[in-house]
Amino acid sequence: MRFLAFAVLAAACGGGGGGGGGGGKVKPVGPAIDEKKAEKEAKSLASEILETLERGNKDNLFTLLDDSLIVFGPRRTDAASNRTDALVALGEVIDPKAKKKLALRSSSLDVVASSGGRSAWAFDVIDIDGEPHAITAILSNADDLWLVEAALVAHTPSRGAIKTEQGKDSLVPPGATSKTKIDPDARGAVDKFQKGLLDQASWGTDLASRTDAIVIGPAVGEVTRGKMEIKKLWKKRVEQKTRAVASGDIVASVTKDGQLAWVTAPITMVSEKLEPLPLRAFAVFEKAGNEWTLIALHEALAVDQAGAGAAFKKTLPPAPKEPEIEAEGEKPPKKKAAKPAKDEDPPPKKKKKKKKPKPKDDDE
Repeated sequence: MRFLAFAVLAAACGGGGGGGGGGGKVKPVGPAIDEKKAEKEAKSLASEILETLERGNKDNLFTLLDDSLIVFGPRRTDAASNRTDALVALGEVIDPKAKKKLALRSSSLDVVASSGGRSAWAFDVIDIDGEPHAITAILSNADDLWLVEAALVAHTPSRGAIKTEQGKDSLVPPGATSKTKIDPDARGAVDKFQKGLLDQASWGTDLASRTDAIVIGPAVGEVTRGKMEIKKLWKKRVEQKTRAVASGDIVASVTKDGQLAWVTAPITMVSEKLEPLPLRAFAVFEKAGNEWTLIALHEALAVDQAGAGAAFKKTLPPAPKEPEIEAEGEKPPKKKAAKPAKDEDPPPKKKKKKKKPKPKDDDE
């Protein structure tokens, strides 16, 4: 599969006009927009852009993408750090003169605007010529123009196919060759991301606090939404002692309005029932006061040649520490007094004090 899945990210996210890149210091982006209105505006453009892509007009995407666009996947080597590189890669698979056009079908579009309506994150499941792909993207609205700033694009095979490829050591993180930097404004989100790799319960607490949160897994159909379903998913995850470690560079940035941050890295995940699995984690955080809250988590993989995944499993997360917790109603065992060694003299026995006889009365 070539880089063509990138084409669909714009369709999933809505459109707008040209503009500058995200990251760096937060800049004024205009007055607040009603969040529902912002979501509606982004969604209304999806069908129009899909039609444009199906006609093969890739040049029409130029005004929909931020010039500092970053895209990861769907293959290990697919990583674009700007709009120009992304469009060049897209040109390899989209030809407006071709007789056979791409067949694209969106089936699971979600767009959630941040506070103020000037940024949003989007998720969609799209079939490209019959192959399912999961896409998560970050959007910003400056001067009433929606732009795509970052995205993860991943093919979603079946669990059976993943197991087969895992036996060949051919699973790798999508976009594993990316070398971009961490935006200083995203440092707080990066800290929470790194903590959650080992302390998975901290991620679950954030995700289960929002009705619009979402968790996307690497296999086809693994999309979990809503508080109760995420709580169930995370209970199993914590019980299986799931944990991960970064196996490549962490990349992070914030949207122009400073309301959303995204953090991503190649990771190696393990658990009691899971062999080491190379993935890319793409996490979306929303600003709440001075804190960042995880609201969307996308874990994705790619298939490469046999043995390509071995390099990502050289560093594994440490084993979890067993908590020292007494069972309810169980009393700790009494400590027995230490017996003296054979060569040691036993401690001297205490002598009993003799009772003095009472003095007799003179009358007796």
